[in-house]
Amino acid sequence: MNPDPNENEQAHPRHRQAFWLAGRFLLPFDPVRLSDAPAWRRAAVWLPVWGLLIGIAYAAAFRIAWLWLGEYRGVRVAPMVLLLVLDAGWFGYRLLEGAAHVVGSWRRTPTTTSLTPPAAGQASPAATVLIVLGLLVKFALLVSLPAGAVSWPADWREHLWIAYPYVIYRPLVLMPVWGRWTVLLASSIGRVSADGSPRLRELARGNSMVTVMTYWAAATALTVMYCSPSGRHVAWSMLISLGMLLIAYLVSFTLVRRFGGQTESTVTAAGWLVEFAFLLAYLPVARAIYWY
Repeated sequence: MNPDPNENEQAHPRHRQAFWLAGRFLLPFDPVRLSDAPAWRRAAVWLPVWGLLIGIAYAAAFRIAWLWLGEYRGVRVAPMVLLLVLDAGWFGYRLLEGAAHVVGSWRRTPTTTSLTPPAAGQASPAATVLIVLGLLVKFALLVSLPAGAVSWPADWREHLWIAYPYVIYRPLVLMPVWGRWTVLLASSIGRVSADGSPRLRELARGNSMVTVMTYWAAATALTVMYCSPSGRHVAWSMLISLGMLLIAYLVSFTLVRRFGGQTESTVTAAGWLVEFAFLLAYLPVARAIYWY
């Protein structure tokens, strides 16, 4: 039996639309526009792919800023400031916004578990403090990333060229991968809250644990490849991946219990917290591997 060519032609535009809808979910676009598009159910599978693309953009932006602004006594302050502006102002804005929203709504009465947004133009004091402290801590973690030696392993990775960047660029790629994978995981845990948006509801319906764990295995493989200069360090890389799985699940479960279901703020806040967790886990591992 021959497949229907018209069916294949219709499938490709749907996948392309789902890819762009996943980007709309992760980036600060108008949440109302295209909120009823049927392709939202296929958008979940593209969230980690967008994480990889964002990571590549971070690495490229940092490289350009480093060449342009340089460093002072081995500390890359100005390039990391520009990277943080790019993260907080565009690519990671939705994650930071979700975290601030969750913190601002956390201290509500126990009988009120819904996540009601604040009035337009207003932010709670706790959310403001979180944004300031969060950006400061993230900047400190990014500045602390080791540059590493400019060398290539004597194995198949030496032929990957740009796909196997220098040491300092690897966590910049991995951080958004784990953050957006967490958004995928969070959308599959529990139910969508009554306050949840229609696009999140459709995105969650199209998600499954098979998709989540398949992408976890892919993110783990990338982490092992980037964080294991030799076979002796594979266990360290696996420890990072298992830690991200545990933290992402616990954070997502806690938020869904606290607010009576998932919302866009809870799933993006989970991604923001796991990005922090990745940097906190990567730095001790890098210290043990690269002896800095």
